[in-house]
Amino acid sequence: MNTSFRFLIFTIFIALGFITSCNDDINSTEEDNNNQKTNIASTEESTSIEDEDEDEILPPPYDADEIDKINPKDLSKQIKEIGEKIEILEKESSRHYDEYSKMSEIQKAILENVRIKRIIMKSKTVGSEEEKIAKIDFENEKKYGREKLEILKEKNHLLYNLTKSIAQAKEEKEKLQEKEKYLLKRKKKKEKAKLN
Repeated sequence: MNTSFRFLIFTIFIALGFITSCNDDINSTEEDNNNQKTNIASTEESTSIEDEDEDEILPPPYDADEIDKINPKDLSKQIKEIGEKIEILEKESSRHYDEYSKMSEIQKAILENVRIKRIIMKSKTVGSEEEKIAKIDFENEKKYGREKLEILKEKNHLLYNLTKSIAQAKEEKEKLQEKEKYLLKRKKKKEKAKLN
C-alpha cells in the first residue's frame, strides 16, 4: 500500500491553503508524521532450502535450542493468522483512504468558498451594512472550514496509524517466515544426518 505519503502531502497542502486564504492566526499544529514509514514487503517462504551454515540464517534472539522447541504447526498457524490480520487492516485502510479523498475534495471546495467570500467582503464599502453582512458570511465559512479541517487531520492521523500497524504486522510476518525457513532447513539437515 503506497498511499501514506499521498494523504500526508494532500493534508498539508489543504491545511496550508486554508490558513493562507483565511489570512488569520489559525493554529495549524500538524501531527508529527516525520516517521512515516514505507511499507515492508513480506517475503514468501522459499520452496528450496539451501545448504548454508545454520548460524547464518538463525533469526535472533533465538538460539538453536529455543528454535527446536517451536512447534512448526503453531508457527504456520501464526503466519496464517497474521496474514489475515494484514488483509483486514489493508481493507480498512483502503476504506478510510477513500473517505479521506472525498473529505479532501470537500475541503478544497470550502477553501475556494472562503477565498471568494473574502474577495466579496473586501469589495464592499468599509463600514457599510453590505460589508458587515459579507464579513459575517466570510467568518461563518472560515469557521466551517476550520471544523472540517480538524476532522480531516483526525482522518489523516488514523490513516497514519493504520499504515504503521500494517508495516509492523508485515515485519512480524517476515520474522516468523524466517523462523519457519530455519526450522525446515534444520529438519532437512537432521534427516540427512540420520541417513549418513
